[in-house]
Amino acid sequence: MSGRHAPLSVAVALACCAAPRADSSAAETRAFRYLMGTSVQVQAFGDDEAAREHAIDEAFAAIAEVDRLMSNYRADSELARMNASAARGEVEVTDPMLRVLEAAQQVSADSNGAFDVTVGPLVRLWGFFDKRPHVPSQAELAAVRPLVNFRNVLLDPTRHTVRFARPGVEVDLGGIAKGFAVELAADALRRRGLAGFVDAGGNQYMVGTPPGKRRWSVGVKDPDAPDHLLGAIDLQEGSVSTSANDSNFLVADGQRFGHLLDPHSLEPSSASESVTIVSRDGTLADAMSKAAFMLGPRQGIALIDSYPALAGLIAYRRSDGHVGVVVSRRLAGSFHPAPTRMPQR
Repeated sequence: MSGRHAPLSVAVALACCAAPRADSSAAETRAFRYLMGTSVQVQAFGDDEAAREHAIDEAFAAIAEVDRLMSNYRADSELARMNASAARGEVEVTDPMLRVLEAAQQVSADSNGAFDVTVGPLVRLWGFFDKRPHVPSQAELAAVRPLVNFRNVLLDPTRHTVRFARPGVEVDLGGIAKGFAVELAADALRRRGLAGFVDAGGNQYMVGTPPGKRRWSVGVKDPDAPDHLLGAIDLQEGSVSTSANDSNFLVADGQRFGHLLDPHSLEPSSASESVTIVSRDGTLADAMSKAAFMLGPRQGIALIDSYPALAGLIAYRRSDGHVGVVVSRRLAGSFHPAPTRMPQR
């Protein structure tokens, strides 16, 4: 990457993405598969059914390949091999892995470590990896603190290698790999001249325009009422990524802990309720939704506004207990807040 905020090479939870169609005769095909730990939907519009089905198969294949490379739940993944060996010396990595790690390092540097892929030991310590809740002691947190630092990952783009600065470092790409995957999947639709969208849990990518409409409309969930919306975002082609704690949490010692762990405090973050990012770069959108979540409404929006190709909004808990919303400059004209809570469609 050359220069601050250079475009990244390729990009939770969203309320919904309407599957818009002009009328009942609009040519469309949709399919669902379980990949990367979530139900993934791909929908394509245009051309004939065979072309749509081929594009959808290619889209799923792209996501499956990212999962094969970057899953920390597969012992045979490239990520698992890298985590096992990179503290002992340089490990050669594939181009997709290097691109994602470079993107992660850029967002980490720009957010002063609010986003950090070295949270692997922390994810395990809190029990999010194996779904066994555990509230760590101060001594346990102190033991992993030196490991959670993006500067422990040393990249050599020329040699295509990665090295860890110390033993015990573990990279977890759960905060960025889906954004990368949905953009690659969307490219499969784009290459065949189709419109459509890819929906992988909290990461979505829209291609072209929906039949009979000029733009897509994406709802943003109300954190206090998941079946209602804070409002809707109008956008044309691009990625939408939302990070929130409402759908992934653990209960331990009678308390509820969200999965978004702050790399600085080493604890679940409550700085925001949800963050939604819009960008043509799906990798950037995914990572930035986590960084802004950790920073909270004031610093998070400032970070979003510092990127020329980024827009977003942050829902946060006001002092009176209600949910407030702050919107970035570039999203102001595209976000339509609900006058009252809107039921999801």
